[in-house]
Amino acid sequence: MSTRITPLPRQAIPVSRWAALLALLASLVVCFGGVAQPAAAVPSCGVLSPGAAPQATAAVKSACGLIGTPYSWGGGHAAQPGPTYGLCDPANGAPNDCHVRGLDCSGMVRYAYYLAVGEDVINGTTRVQWTSSRAVARFTRSDGTAPLLPGDLVYFGDSPSGIHHVAMYLGQGYIVEAPYSGGFVQVAALSSHGDYYGAIRLYPGAKNTPPANSTKYYVDTLADAPVYGSPTSTTSTGTLNKGTNYVYCKVWGREIINGSSYNHWWLKTDPDIGPAGQWVSAYYLARWGNDQAKDNSGSVIPDC
Repeated sequence: MSTRITPLPRQAIPVSRWAALLALLASLVVCFGGVAQPAAAVPSCGVLSPGAAPQATAAVKSACGLIGTPYSWGGGHAAQPGPTYGLCDPANGAPNDCHVRGLDCSGMVRYAYYLAVGEDVINGTTRVQWTSSRAVARFTRSDGTAPLLPGDLVYFGDSPSGIHHVAMYLGQGYIVEAPYSGGFVQVAALSSHGDYYGAIRLYPGAKNTPPANSTKYYVDTLADAPVYGSPTSTTSTGTLNKGTNYVYCKVWGREIINGSSYNHWWLKTDPDIGPAGQWVSAYYLARWGNDQAKDNSGSVIPDC
């Protein structure tokens, strides 16, 4: 014997409830912004802005040729630049990298410059590279990204001792990088990293040399003075002879000290020996004292 169940009669949804439901759906469309917009396309790897030195543009092209190379923690740090097996280091998110032949971030930029110039110009880990005396210009987070040129090496971290990543700048806000264990050399937006710390430049580009019509400030120097590619470099690139010379602007940098005399200001100039657009310490100014940077008339030399 079966029991027959008679269904309850279907009730129509009142028009007022339909209206309320449609209004709710409409509000959800507004809250979620309607149809999702696609993310901005990442450009093809290449030199994306002008002004870099030929060596730097060649390094960008070399780095772009490494797209798709596996990331390997510690890879690329043998005596000869190039892909190597890395280190198995679970503490740094690389449990299997001793079985992966590739490049880590600093190994990638080292190899790219080696391929470009035929010389091992930027060996070492990220923190060692950041302090390289090969740098001809140096930028910090406070400078923003406007001064950057393709081939500049951009570093990430919260302090010099906390730098943990490096990439190569392409221009227009993009980088090429070896990103992380399990990843591959790729193009990314510089802004995808939230802790940009600064950048170094290894070869002087067009933006390193002041334009011909830049204001010149005349100063007297008390001795033949060594000049450098950057205000933090310790490798001299030429000489500014004793006497009356011109400079363009000043920045704060490495201290020069002798007894009780010292100066942190560095002046951009065109030396008598060496390439244009180099830096000389204001320590060599004949007329002024500690941490002063004035021209012969007593006017303070402007910041670069």
